[in-house]
Amino acid sequence: SGMTNDSRIKEKLQLAVKLIISTQNKDGGWRYFPVAREADVSATVCQMMALRAARNAGLAVPKTTVDACVQYIRRCQNPDGGFAYMLTGGGMGVGSLMPRSAAGVVALYSAGVYQDPQIERGLRYIEEQSHLPQHQPRQEGFYFYGQYYAAQAMW
Repeated sequence: SGMTNDSRIKEKLQLAVKLIISTQNKDGGWRYFPVAREADVSATVCQMMALRAARNAGLAVPKTTVDACVQYIRRCQNPDGGFAYMLTGGGMGVGSLMPRSAAGVVALYSAGVYQDPQIERGLRYIEEQSHLPQHQPRQEGFYFYGQYYAAQAMW
């Protein structure tokens, strides 16, 4: 959309934004299917990034949608500064892991929250995990996902 004046693209993007907004769940997050039921940090960061890109392209994104997302992400942060996958267990638990913690920080950035005690705690958690890029990917789950979001969070 930012590289063309084709109105058809903007129309389709507005429909996509409308779908994202309408499928935000009561907690303020999203899940992997376009229904407003559960939510997790991984799907929520993607939707927030999409809404940020849409806003940057000149489309309307309600502040209430963004604010609800921020509240959801904030509630997913654990006392150690990392982020849980979901508010209530889910298949991946409520404990902190670096990949989803980096995603949580990026979700806040995408929502326009740049300086905040929760961001600072999240960044400290990421740094403490010593997940700096290595020559060989570590034998752990979600390594590249974590590096993708950690690079954005630390930048």
